[in-house]
Amino acid sequence: MNSPINAISAPILPAAGPADAPPDPVPRIRATLRDGVLAVGLAGEFDVLTCAPLRDLFAQGAAAGARRLVLDAALVTFCDSALLDVLDAWTRSGRSWETSATSRSLRLLLDLDARVRPRPADRERVGP
Repeated sequence: MNSPINAISAPILPAAGPADAPPDPVPRIRATLRDGVLAVGLAGEFDVLTCAPLRDLFAQGAAAGARRLVLDAALVTFCDSALLDVLDAWTRSGRSWETSATSRSLRLLLDLDARVRPRPADRERVGP
């Protein structure tokens, strides 16, 4: 069964404009839930002000039975600890997550987080 989550569901496409235009900062989220896996694509900037819809989406996915999250963040242009907080909240309930694609911004954030907050073996995330 392939069912979209009732949250922000817009296509993740590069912003239209000249090739030398700056990346589009508007956060965009696309999600699908199938067989207990919540597949989420992100684009744009995610910070403390823009992560609320993502937090709501994860709550809806969990309520619908999702146990695993697959995150495509290749088009994320900026992210801060608010995105980490949303991902940590997902794992605190015994769920797992992994990335299918990451942007430079997310890789840097995850690398820094791994150095600052090493995970115990029972809370190890699957990711880059």
